[in-house]
Amino acid sequence: MRQPLWILNSVLFVLIFVFIMFIFFSRVTIEERESIEPDKSKIEIIEEVSKVNIKKIYEPEDLFGTFIRKLPEIKEVDYVRPLPAPPRPAPVSIPKAPVAKFLDPLDVTLKGIVSVGDGTDSSAIISDNKTKREAVYKVGDKIEDAQLIRILNVKVVFVRSNGQQEVFYLREQDAQSDPSFLNIDDWNGIVKKEGANRYLVSPTMIASRVKNLAQLIDLLGLTSAYHKGKSVGCRVGDLEKDGLGNKLGLKSGDIILSINGVKPTTTKNRLEIYNTVTALQKGDSVVVKLQRRRDTYTLQYRLEEFRPAEQKFSLSGLAKITPAQMEQEQKKMLEQKYKFAPTAEEIKKRERRNMLNRGERPRTRRKSRFAE
Repeated sequence: MRQPLWILNSVLFVLIFVFIMFIFFSRVTIEERESIEPDKSKIEIIEEVSKVNIKKIYEPEDLFGTFIRKLPEIKEVDYVRPLPAPPRPAPVSIPKAPVAKFLDPLDVTLKGIVSVGDGTDSSAIISDNKTKREAVYKVGDKIEDAQLIRILNVKVVFVRSNGQQEVFYLREQDAQSDPSFLNIDDWNGIVKKEGANRYLVSPTMIASRVKNLAQLIDLLGLTSAYHKGKSVGCRVGDLEKDGLGNKLGLKSGDIILSINGVKPTTTKNRLEIYNTVTALQKGDSVVVKLQRRRDTYTLQYRLEEFRPAEQKFSLSGLAKITPAQMEQEQKKMLEQKYKFAPTAEEIKKRERRNMLNRGERPRTRRKSRFAE
């Protein structure tokens, strides 16, 4: 049992001896670190070489110094120059105002209207006169380049591609009874200048021509006027040459500061002015204070019936005329100049008469009693 241990010990001893000998003979010797400082003799040689001027080799001069470079002549530059002339102002050309191009009206006929509620769900029966075709249209539908924007009880409103609006009525009398149809330019029989900043206004005629406050605002082009962010009154817009504003003595750009002492700066005050003016009777006055540029003016309007200046009457006959007769005379004079639309009462009487005549269609050639 001892022989295997002896062999094992011998083998281990031999292996250890072999490893020791391998390590001994295979080790690497490291050389000593040499100094990087150059020798003194080499330093002297480098200094001598650095003193040699090597520019002669790469510059255009020979090694013997016989070549002389010619330097370019430097010209003196005068940096002080005269100032350039200022540019001439170019004349400003004001472009011409574009001429409005109106399209030919739509060749259609309004046949009927089905009115529902506020008009958003209403429909209109429109016939194309070219194709003789009838169709039902609602708000938003298009005919050629026109779009239907509103349907009312007796009319429809279209807007064209260039912005112009066209209104179609069911009947001719509907158009004539429309307040916008009655806007005529002659205000001589309604407003008369009595003196400096004093005017006469016929209450009966002004009420027949101006139906509501919105129409008056449109005629005068009234907008709110502000100064430093605070409302100071109403500004008068662009006025027509023979329009109501010029007849009343107003001018474009005037700022209305007060009416009968009430300033039109708030909605409450404007409503108060409207109620006060509409409640005035014949003989009452309306005092308007306004600012024109930097000056302040006061205009006085007296509600009184009067005769137009072109009519002449004798003083004896004038004293006997009553206000009712004067109003009738004014109406006759206007009948000679304008064709009046039938009143609402006359339209009701005509419709009743047609119903009694077994639903006979009204005759378009029949004239009202106010017609010429």
